[in-house]
Amino acid sequence: MVDTLMRGGLMMVPILLGSVLALTIIIERLWALQKNMIAPRPFINRMKEMLTQGQYSEALSACRENNTHMARVLAAGLEQQSRPRAEVVEALELAGRKEASNLSRWVGALGAIAALEPLMGLLGTVLGLINSFQEVEKLKVVGNPSVVASGVWQALITTAAGLVIAIPTYAMYRYFRSRISRMLMEMEDNAFQMVQMLTKHKDVGTDGDLN
Repeated sequence: MVDTLMRGGLMMVPILLGSVLALTIIIERLWALQKNMIAPRPFINRMKEMLTQGQYSEALSACRENNTHMARVLAAGLEQQSRPRAEVVEALELAGRKEASNLSRWVGALGAIAALEPLMGLLGTVLGLINSFQEVEKLKVVGNPSVVASGVWQALITTAAGLVIAIPTYAMYRYFRSRISRMLMEMEDNAFQMVQMLTKHKDVGTDGDLN
């Protein structure tokens, strides 16, 4: 298998490097996008209980001790708890945008790899075909398809390799995009509920999105 891949030419180097990078990103994002690292349900229930009882200082301390995305968003709102409702909402929005960016880290790069791998494979095939026909011209062999065939199948290795890497990479890219979208919606819903609890005694203000 290794010998076959290496016969694909120099373009196999960036193609294989792309596969290593994609695999690294996939493993890192699978770890980072676990539910208990974003918005763990026990923590959220605990926060709601504290806010219902008016334990704002205790809730803020708990958020600072909890290294999750949801905790950082809520901490931003709790730090502005004594401010007008609009300022609480603004703080939550800013923190939410920052955490949304953190959740999406490297996912764009994964999409770029999925798009570039087939193109690099195609380029490798074109370069391989050019070399193959150059050999035909050099040898001046006419009517012998085997001279071209050996070079063509080697050239097509790069296209096959690019597609084999691109298809699962793109599938994981779409999966991460979907998962991040769901997690952000859940964070936004929980943050809205927290805003209601934090500002129930304030009459004026507007709600906002975390996105």
